[in-house]
Amino acid sequence: MDDLVETLNLHQLIGEADHRPIDDRNFELIYARLVSREEFSPIARELERRIRDYFSDLSLPDRPTIYDRIVLSLRPKDAVLTFNWDPFLFDAYQRNCDVVPLPRIFFLHGNVRIGACRDHGKWGAKNGKCPECRRTFSEVPLLYPVQQKSYSADPYIRWNWDAAGILFEQAFTLTIFGYSAPASDQDAYELLRQAWYTEGRRDFEHIEIIDTAPQSLLHERWSPFAPTYHYHVESPFEQSQIARWPRRTAESLFYPMSQGEPCEAFPPPEPDRFPELRDYIAQIAGWEPVDGGPHRQ
Repeated sequence: MDDLVETLNLHQLIGEADHRPIDDRNFELIYARLVSREEFSPIARELERRIRDYFSDLSLPDRPTIYDRIVLSLRPKDAVLTFNWDPFLFDAYQRNCDVVPLPRIFFLHGNVRIGACRDHGKWGAKNGKCPECRRTFSEVPLLYPVQQKSYSADPYIRWNWDAAGILFEQAFTLTIFGYSAPASDQDAYELLRQAWYTEGRRDFEHIEIIDTAPQSLLHERWSPFAPTYHYHVESPFEQSQIARWPRRTAESLFYPMSQGEPCEAFPPPEPDRFPELRDYIAQIAGWEPVDGGPHRQ
């Protein structure tokens, strides 16, 4: 959330409530000050509205993006867990969901494009309807005070965090893409770390970090997840397992680990054009089992 105050021009709004010097890089601390006092509730609500409006207006270009490549390169057995409010991952999913089966997505901090039914555990596009009760989905929260980041207060957020814990326990490979694990998210970081370390059934595990930060910083940040240094850093995305072995990321890791033989990479030959990218991914998906049965082709 660096520079969010500057980007959204929030100085005047915040100054109406708090005359202390504003640190543009610590938006969450500013928000925590506002919600801690009842008289500032209208300003906190206006702050939330501006943030939601800003991120809701963002959109993807008409060409393929990294978001499109991520969702197309993963399978329903995979999951994407995101802290981002922006709509890019959701929009990429929406415009590619008819191409091939896509991974599950979990919005751990909510998202501007989605809504949820708290009564029936359903979620979908904002302003969509619950398939059980037919009521319009309600918005999910985006902001949480730093001092009391309770992910259990909202049912939708709690469901996502419960799922995240189970997924981390069962995962064979973990890809961390651009997440900086800020101090304000230490509770979230610790929840995921504990889930990753929970004794599970896996005999192999692998962590890949896609990030442009210096190696020393990444080591300091993520070594608690991999005390044996069993992790790999890649930059840019094109060199990652997901990009080089689309829809076969786990297999590309497991086979060399178990058989001692490398797997030849097969990245999309033309990832910047939708027709070629989707056709290539569809061909790969054609060899995947359907509901536990034989492959399509």
